[in-house]
Amino acid sequence: MTESIAHNKIKAVIFDLDDTLVSEYEFIVSGYKFISKRLSDRLGRNPDEINDKLWDLTKEAYSNMFNRLFDCYGEPYTDGEMQEIIFAYRNHPAKLQFYPDVKETLFALKKRGILMGIISDGDPARQRNKIRSAVGGLKNGDNSAKPMHSLHNSTNVEITTDASDEEIKYWFNEIILNDEFGGEEYRKPNPKGFAEIAKRLRADPSEMIYIGDNPAKDFHIAKDMPVRTARIIREHGIYNDRGYLDGIRETWRLDGLVDIIRIIDEANKA
Repeated sequence: MTESIAHNKIKAVIFDLDDTLVSEYEFIVSGYKFISKRLSDRLGRNPDEINDKLWDLTKEAYSNMFNRLFDCYGEPYTDGEMQEIIFAYRNHPAKLQFYPDVKETLFALKKRGILMGIISDGDPARQRNKIRSAVGGLKNGDNSAKPMHSLHNSTNVEITTDASDEEIKYWFNEIILNDEFGGEEYRKPNPKGFAEIAKRLRADPSEMIYIGDNPAKDFHIAKDMPVRTARIIREHGIYNDRGYLDGIRETWRLDGLVDIIRIIDEANKA
């Protein structure tokens, strides 16, 4: 990072979604419960038994989860049926909340006039589902969350009211879902999403901070554009142990999301 870039004031903070603002683990918890109920009659099993089996399989690997579930029970299935199950899982009515430190951070950034956005990979319908649910939770109580370690054994899922487009726009000036550019090839570390959000926000990339969790793709943008980055490590974060792509590391490490406020205040002081 050049000295001139390091001294540019921060105009915008852009967030990753999964394991930065919301827990991917919590989404899996919610999805497994939903699918377990859906498959109960089909597999002739109690939903709790199916849910427990899914978690046992998850300990081995996360890939091809539902195929392996059917295989465990010796149940045949068609490709079409499996695609329907996967679609239902990805688009189930998840009731997610932001991590507890997100609300305070968003309020503080809003108060300072900092633009905010999201850049995320993954199925767009699923990602918008998560955002609507989490933003809706901002108006319900203190946004506190259950301990992550207890979620998959809990019979209750936190209920939130999905946010309207206007409510989402109030908090996030722009949302980029990279798959909407034309598929997985546009996912990070492809810089297209960063270039697009800078254009929409009318911000120079050197005036942006990107906060993410995945060292395999979230911080590589510094090789292509003068975007400063920050890494946060969440409990049960799926990518906590990943290595850094091309050895490119974050500009800052955050103990909590609110740490970004101090960083911005220092960067923007007169």
